[in-house]
Amino acid sequence: MKRLNFGCGNNIKEGWDNCDIQKSKKIISFDFNKFPYLLKDNVYNYILIESVLCTLDNINMVLNELWRICKSGGIIEITEAYYNNKGAFNDVSAKYCFSDSTFKVLIGQPNTINKMKRFEIVEIDLIPTIIGKFIFWKWLREKLSLFFGGLISHVHVKLKVVK
Repeated sequence: MKRLNFGCGNNIKEGWDNCDIQKSKKIISFDFNKFPYLLKDNVYNYILIESVLCTLDNINMVLNELWRICKSGGIIEITEAYYNNKGAFNDVSAKYCFSDSTFKVLIGQPNTINKMKRFEIVEIDLIPTIIGKFIFWKWLREKLSLFFGGLISHVHVKLKVVK
């Protein structure tokens, strides 16, 4: 199983291809805002992305490239900052924040990414903050997060590649 740690930063994973904008002997280095990526088609079974999409210019193009380099049936796992959380913009390079609806709309509209359905949503989960964990009922926490910030810290999504 071939796995890619996309935007690895200092989190180098053994047995994975690690890529980032920083240069290192252990890292495949390139600018994620320049297309096409210098990676071959249909290589990866699994791609991990943690707090990277929020810093990039064109999320549709990034997802298009990740689709290209991923095998059919491959999984792309994404974790990004939740829009209604004070810490969402702690990283000064962040341009976007996300909600569960962001991915439902982005993935659910075939015309968003080259006019064809390229992904299926396998899982969407909202990760609670320490305070949010005090609200035991997930459905209540998610409803309250629409009105009160600081209950959800991240959106976690798993996408299945459709080819």
